[in-house]
Amino acid sequence: MSGLTQFISKQFMVVPMQATNSREAIEELLEPLKAHKLLKTGENCLESILKRERRMSTGVGKGVALPHGLSDQVEDVALVIGISPAGIDFKAPDGMLCHIFVLFVGPASQPDKHYKLLSRFTKLLSDGALRSLLMEARSADDIMATLESWGQDKEEEDL
Repeated sequence: MSGLTQFISKQFMVVPMQATNSREAIEELLEPLKAHKLLKTGENCLESILKRERRMSTGVGKGVALPHGLSDQVEDVALVIGISPAGIDFKAPDGMLCHIFVLFVGPASQPDKHYKLLSRFTKLLSDGALRSLLMEARSADDIMATLESWGQDKEEEDL
C-alpha cells in the first residue's frame, strides 16, 4: 500500500453507506468531499461521474465499484471509500451487488495521476482476502486499520 496512504483519510470514509442505488451511492460518496470543501461545487463532479457510468459501469465485479470522473472542481485527486453492507447494484459484469466503493475525482488537467491511482486501487482490491477484511469493517477506524496493516504486510513480503 505504500504511497496510497497519502490519499486515504478517515474523514473520507462512509461506513455504513445508506444509499440503495448507484446515483444515491455516488451522491453519498461525494458528501465528505463537499463537507471538507475539496469540491468547489458537487454538481459538476456528480455529472462527470454519472456521465462515466452511462458510458460503462464502474462496478468491476467481486463486490467492488470504482466510480470516478475528472473535474475542474478539484485541485488534486480526491477519493472516498465506502462500505455498503446491504450492497448496491452497480451493473457489475459478474452481476453481483457492490459492497466496497472507492470514488475518485481528479482534476481534468491531471488525468494521468487520476488513472494511475485508479489502476493501483483496482489491483489492490483484486485481492479476495483484503475484500473480505474490508467487508467486516464497521467504522472508518476499522477500514484505516485494515488498510494500514495490509500495507505493512505487503511491504514486508516485498523485502
